[in-house]
Amino acid sequence: MSDQKALKVEIKGVQFRNKGAYLMLLGCLQGLEQLGRPFELVLSPGPNLPYRERAMLGAWQKLSLRRKGLDFTPWFGKMPNFMLNTLRRYGIVTEKEVDVILEASGFAYGDQWPLLFLQNTAREVKRFGEAGKAFIFMPQAFGPFKSDESKAAMRDIIQHAKLMFVRDPVSLGHLQSCVAELPAHVILTPDFTVGLKGISRTALPEFDGPFAALIPNNKVISKFNHANAEAERTRYVEAFAAAGNQLTELGLEVVLVNHEGKEDAALCAEIAKLTPCQIITIEDPLAVKALIGKAELCVSSRFHGAINALSQNVPCIATSWSHKYHAMMDDFGMADYCIEALSAVTLTQKITQLLANKNDIQPLLAEKSAALKAKNQLMWQKLHDTLR
Repeated sequence: MSDQKALKVEIKGVQFRNKGAYLMLLGCLQGLEQLGRPFELVLSPGPNLPYRERAMLGAWQKLSLRRKGLDFTPWFGKMPNFMLNTLRRYGIVTEKEVDVILEASGFAYGDQWPLLFLQNTAREVKRFGEAGKAFIFMPQAFGPFKSDESKAAMRDIIQHAKLMFVRDPVSLGHLQSCVAELPAHVILTPDFTVGLKGISRTALPEFDGPFAALIPNNKVISKFNHANAEAERTRYVEAFAAAGNQLTELGLEVVLVNHEGKEDAALCAEIAKLTPCQIITIEDPLAVKALIGKAELCVSSRFHGAINALSQNVPCIATSWSHKYHAMMDDFGMADYCIEALSAVTLTQKITQLLANKNDIQPLLAEKSAALKAKNQLMWQKLHDTLR
């Protein structure tokens, strides 16, 4: 295989601050390592993708620039060869030199986000498709798409993408609302971070006894996602504090896990004022997963926080702000433990229910995790066959 040209693979939608996005980056790299041919990672600069950390992964830096409706990214590839060669000496490549794009945003395509982002992506996918290159959407949530403009952009994406892995049936329905019939390259596939192993290269925090992990999410109380979110802030904080107090009374140490960064840190601090607990912040996402894997149980408003627990047979309650949560919990046979109307009462009642059924839940999680990992392998086989 050494005589094969290395594929330059750009991974989009990932970052180092949000642990879920970081896990998806690591999941992509793990899958690509099984490809059977050499590849070179390409990443675009971003506020949560700083140069130093990109460089530590040996990534090429992609020259890209968008300003509102203007996208200069494809034009950089039209520079003379001597300029492109000079850029390569500095570790910089243009879109022209990227062979494959893996889009791993998780949840970034729908009417909740600016239409311009969707339209820019549609143009990029179309360019790649017309150039005979593979633009592949890794398993993620989509939709809804209600406007004619967003439906039109999604039609272009669906038509020109090489593969679209869709994480749940609701998202599949949203894509079906955009086209008369979905093509065969749109495939229902679960989240692909299930198989990542929680490993810590340094010592994890130690606790005096069994502990419960609580994982809040600032998006639940963000005006960007919910018009009335700020009004719900007090209810959200009180619910997590009530859970912390309940678990403490049951003899468990309570740990608030910061699964994202600065915004989640502020939310953790607010909750910690109302319940005895320890706040844990760990940068390495696999170490975070290792920590969650040692918990007795978990309550998570972070999508991949819940997956980190469930994939390691740790019973988990998810608090939902999007359809993707209920679908993910259903994948693990835990749909009954997904709370949409969060309050101190609903959360503490669900914790009581989970603890009563814990011995039955753990064997179920082991069975479901094995099945999801098998589906992940089928996904990677499909992707590998497409790239060969």
